[in-house]
Amino acid sequence: MVSQNKLYWILTLLGWLGMMSIEILNYTFFIVGHFEWGFVWSFGYYAFLGISLMHAFRFFVKRSTVFDWRPREIWLFAVLSTFVISVIINLLSTIPYLFSEPENISTMYSFIAIFGGTLNSMRYIGVWIIIYFLYQILERSRQLKEAKLESEGIARSMELELLKSQLNPHFLFNALNSIKALVSIDQDKCKDAIVKLSELLRFTLQSGNQTLIPLSTEMEEVKKYLSLEQIRFGERFRFETKMDEQSGYQMVPPGMVLTLAENAIKHGITKTPGLSQLKLSATYEDEMLKIEMTNPGSLEKSEGTGLGLVNIEKRLAHIFHGRAQFAIQQFDAGVKATIIIIK
Repeated sequence: MVSQNKLYWILTLLGWLGMMSIEILNYTFFIVGHFEWGFVWSFGYYAFLGISLMHAFRFFVKRSTVFDWRPREIWLFAVLSTFVISVIINLLSTIPYLFSEPENISTMYSFIAIFGGTLNSMRYIGVWIIIYFLYQILERSRQLKEAKLESEGIARSMELELLKSQLNPHFLFNALNSIKALVSIDQDKCKDAIVKLSELLRFTLQSGNQTLIPLSTEMEEVKKYLSLEQIRFGERFRFETKMDEQSGYQMVPPGMVLTLAENAIKHGITKTPGLSQLKLSATYEDEMLKIEMTNPGSLEKSEGTGLGLVNIEKRLAHIFHGRAQFAIQQFDAGVKATIIIIK
């Protein structure tokens, strides 16, 4: 691809050579009626002035803050610049005639001659400035959009990492509470719980730098966590998990289902007397993954804004961009949490 600097020079030379050709043809066929080499030298000198002045103007504009101004101010500056440069190029173009036609000096520098020459020059200078300014404005707009998208991407990535970092202490706090209850009750079960906890912590650490993992991997860790909680609650807690084969291959954010399980234990099982049962299912049909978890208890007002559930909503929104839904609702004597991911 041609660099911007090369493209600028190519278009500049073509533009001013085009101006030369138009004026030479105009004088040859419509004004004088015949060709003269003086036309070539005259308009060649004019083109040289145009290239030099506009390049100097471009040099100045590129190092100024013009394109940071408001649109009205930018275009007012463009109009004033067109007029000033046109006056300058018109005056400079008469210099050769000071030596070749000194008798016509008074005519060349009359108000009508300068004004008419300035208006004539504004046709070319104005077109150059309009094209250049439009290009710079569009380019600046593109750069700002790219910078905005990049900053949004960085912010989204940082927020996602923050959300993931918040899950580890949240999970660890709940798991340690479970083990603490076993220390003075059953040391063998306590050892088993510590092994499961170490495996769960290894999972959270290893998956911390991953955005997505297979649901089958996530479900294995959820089973470990529920087994850990079953040690604590004994016979009064049971759980059931179901997952079809296709669901296991689907990719989900690590720790997402685990957070649902933690939430169900904390707000449901621990607050429900007697036998409690948690059911977890995952199905995949018509390119839609559906994960459901039901547990006894009632949906508390504060539960919908808990850290774990808020993290689930935000992570799904960041990763799947509107192709995922999360809902938690009361039904009969229990609570149902549902995650839907459309592939």
